[in-house]
Amino acid sequence: QYTSDVGSVCFATCLAEGGDCSGHAPERHELNDVDKIKLGGIDCMPYTSTYETVAKCAAINTVLSQDPSAVGYEACVCANESDEWSSQGCCLAGGSNNGESLRGEGCLYEVAGIADPNYAGMDMSIANAIDLGSALQAWIDKEAANASSEFMCPADEVGLDEHDLFGAYESYDGSTSHVTYYHTGNDRIRQADVTDSSSTVVTTPVSGASGKFFKPKGVTTKVGTSQISDGFPIDIAHPVYVPSAKKSIDFHFEGVRENFVRNKVCGTDTCIVSARLTPAATTFHATNETDGAGLPFDGLQPVGHVSGPSINGRPEYLHQPLFVGGDEVLYTQQDNSYVERADGNGIKIYRSLTKSDPGAFNPDATDSNYQLVDKAVVDSQSNALLSHVDIEVASGLGARQRMRFGTSYSIWECDPSTNDKCKLGLNSQAQYSCYSDTGSAFFNDLAAADRNDLSTLGLNNFTYPCSAANLLTPSVVGGKILPNFWVEESTIHASTTEIDLLAAYARSYTKSGNTFILTVSLVFVSLFLGFSMLLRCLCFEQKASFMETEKPAATTASASKSSMA
Repeated sequence: QYTSDVGSVCFATCLAEGGDCSGHAPERHELNDVDKIKLGGIDCMPYTSTYETVAKCAAINTVLSQDPSAVGYEACVCANESDEWSSQGCCLAGGSNNGESLRGEGCLYEVAGIADPNYAGMDMSIANAIDLGSALQAWIDKEAANASSEFMCPADEVGLDEHDLFGAYESYDGSTSHVTYYHTGNDRIRQADVTDSSSTVVTTPVSGASGKFFKPKGVTTKVGTSQISDGFPIDIAHPVYVPSAKKSIDFHFEGVRENFVRNKVCGTDTCIVSARLTPAATTFHATNETDGAGLPFDGLQPVGHVSGPSINGRPEYLHQPLFVGGDEVLYTQQDNSYVERADGNGIKIYRSLTKSDPGAFNPDATDSNYQLVDKAVVDSQSNALLSHVDIEVASGLGARQRMRFGTSYSIWECDPSTNDKCKLGLNSQAQYSCYSDTGSAFFNDLAAADRNDLSTLGLNNFTYPCSAANLLTPSVVGGKILPNFWVEESTIHASTTEIDLLAAYARSYTKSGNTFILTVSLVFVSLFLGFSMLLRCLCFEQKASFMETEKPAATTASASKSSMA
């Protein structure tokens, strides 16, 4: 039936595109059928395979109309018992074309997350549940599907401030800002922070790029070289919006590599110089913006307030893989003062040293396949763990992007001084090991008669469970931040064709540069020869005048002799 429902909103697209259903269904506010609202605006491309069953079934029908007993041919049967195979196509439960079974062809399956909050309200406490009430209200309000909007068309002027924002997000998921934290002044997130009337809601505006476009630097190489950039981007922070953190993260040029090795991106057969940008060293460090970054340790971004199955969220943190760049204490976390308990209870992180089954967990054995992960180990591997974006500097085109971020969870702390529900876990005989100071304060606040009665009964030592886990495990200390997983997302923004175009421009630039150099050289040689000929002519003229013979003048003695004669 789901296939048929998709066909009801996508069939017209197939007709318009001549059989290729590459398009989108009408937006939800353009539909007036409740069954279609949740499918408003979906991508219809997958329905192409369903629409193709029309032609296949028609061919079968033609053969059977001429010979009903034709071997290898069986009429099409739709799984929903309709005859849609003859018009818009359907999920086939039967059918055979020249011995080839068509059973199962054209079937589409609902995938969790396809009908996301962009198209229908979601009840996050129930897996894959659709809140049709929210979807219907959105239809009444004629809301368009939430889209991610990038700044793509700056004004046609020179040197405008908005040019620095080229390719930056103006909104994400339909909103220009998002809640990132509920600030209470405490450096640790608590379960009741969201509902605490004293909490300050921190909203961060959507900013930063998607990693596809950055501010271009233009051609920066010398004439005649085979590149169009020197591989050094503009010396500024390059913010990239990270949806999982609901904020932008600054990326910076990684710097000059050892032996001046250049980073490159390659097209079909040519590579061009590029620059690699990596997150700033202070990513997820404490700031004055009170958006939760760096709490309770540098290197963490609490996101539990704005994600999870309930309004109270869950103790969830975003960070770089294995806490790269974070506080060293993250690898031990043995300080338990925040639950008023002695130090000692902490964490250890181990990694397998083999790709195959590492065997029994025996980290202390001499031949162990496990390695303790501490800050020194992580720092030595930081280049392989950090996110990065490779950009072509001249055009500002983001070519390759690899985002690596980790997620950690902990158990909610249950501080009875800030959460009334945690007071219910009282043990008055010190059988729990946490919040003894708070318990003493509560006991001292009681009336004198009550204190005396409880003391007589031996019920005067108030303690509480160390977490909100449950009363069966009261010694489990909440707030220990345990790495759960980290995700690597690789995106190719620039196609091979686009890189080839830039490489072709580099070749053209090289050719033009060589032509320019040759022309200048020829002009110089011509001027040199001309000037040399001029000097030669002048010198020849001067030497010729020196060679003329002068008639010697008569001496005085000779003249006297002549006159005497």
